Amino acid sequence: MAVPVALGTEDRTARLTLRRPDHWRREDSPRADLRLTGDDVELTVRSRPSDRAIGDENTGLLARLPGSVEGLLLVGCDPWTTVGAPARLVEYVRPDDAGDVAGTHLLFVTGRHRVDLTIERPLRRLLDTDDLVLAVLESVRATEPTPVRPERDLESLPTAAPAPVLDGPRLSRDAVGTLRSLAGRRWNPTLLRSAAGRELIEAGLVGRLGTLPDATQSLLAPWAGDVEPVTLEQHLPDGGGTRLQAWSQTVVDGTDETGAVVAAVPPDRLVALMAGRLGIGPAWTFPFRTGSLPEHLLGRRLTGGADAPDLPADLVEADPRLARFWAAPWTVSFLRRPGKPNPVTVVHADGQGFARVGRSEAGETVFGTDSPANVYRSVVRALLG
Repeated sequence: MAVPVALGTEDRTARLTLRRPDHWRREDSPRADLRLTGDDVELTVRSRPSDRAIGDENTGLLARLPGSVEGLLLVGCDPWTTVGAPARLVEYVRPDDAGDVAGTHLLFVTGRHRVDLTIERPLRRLLDTDDLVLAVLESVRATEPTPVRPERDLESLPTAAPAPVLDGPRLSRDAVGTLRSLAGRRWNPTLLRSAAGRELIEAGLVGRLGTLPDATQSLLAPWAGDVEPVTLEQHLPDGGGTRLQAWSQTVVDGTDETGAVVAAVPPDRLVALMAGRLGIGPAWTFPFRTGSLPEHLLGRRLTGGADAPDLPADLVEADPRLARFWAAPWTVSFLRRPGKPNPVTVVHADGQGFARVGRSEAGETVFGTDSPANVYRSVVRALLG
């Protein structure tokens, strides 16, 4: 639930008004209509003449953003209805030398101008500042009269970027187990006499005499204590499965059957890696008419395989959006956090977006659409929260 935020000061440009906290500072910026800073947040407003429709402007924005910064991830895109003009809200995350930056871009058009309001904050502060940023965004109002235009279909959105690939040595199950057993040690000559030990030597994780390089000791550090990992398990449409486990910055990517890549990954890069696996990217999010499904029916669909059931005909007729989602190929993801008894269960339906599986009660399980931006926040909460 959002926490009420006090917004005391009103700022005005030629195209909009907004309210913000009194302690935010107004900065001089010759290249912007308005610039505000405070609470690790930087807000910038720019405008320029344009008579293009919001769909055309948004399509151009989504095409340009990924090329503006290498590694930028589009997190979400939604219609925004409180401005008083046609608007879109685009969320993204971009790499930065000081740590990844979360961006929110409110774009609206008046028929004579295009207005861009961007809010950026450190990714590590995303969850802490969400209520504040939302309150400021909801206060924005267009001040230029906007002509009434006939509504059009929503514009097409770009596909999600390919998931990043974890770079590191691929090890067998026995080699991973042997590596974990070395936590807290600096030397183990018996490694030379085992196949798993020789595999670690060939991978460069252990020296020829059984010594452990500094990089390997750093990799092993999170395993020295009794720490549970954050785990992302996925059931893929082709029947396969993946598992990504993170103990702080030590990541094991793979299953016992396929072997695993082991690497040290900074927290921000780990968030990007996990978001890529989930298929985070812009997707229109509209609710199902149906709020829950029979537990046995949804359970079989989540399991997948040849026994996956069809949606009953009465639900197909009553809820076409759910029917399209149900019929698409599913990637089912279980995000498990230490100390939490139940995983966050998310379904990504190819070409249809995301849904979240909720609690089961009296034979019914809550099942509703979710935005990619909310799914991304679940990853941030699990890894940085």
